[in-house]
Amino acid sequence: MTNAYDKLPERPRADDLVVEVPAFEDDRPQPEPAPPAAAPELVAATEFARASHARPTIRRTQIRAGAWIAGVPIAVLAVVAVVQVLLPR
Repeated sequence: MTNAYDKLPERPRADDLVVEVPAFEDDRPQPEPAPPAAAPELVAATEFARASHARPTIRRTQIRAGAWIAGVPIAVLAVVAVVQVLLPR
């Protein structure tokens, strides 16, 4: 590369900008095709059957967070109730 500032650089060739990507076959399991839209009962039954065999989406951390969010206020209310019963005014 020269330091000739009076000339523009050469235009890149189109072949230099093309990247060859090998094709591969997608072997992941494909969902069943949806039934025709004219039968809403069939659509609902198919979706229900498909969802009944799926893994549950709730995670262990969500259960733990739910237990903390619901459990702590319930525990505090239980302690307050016990203290009010045991220590009458």
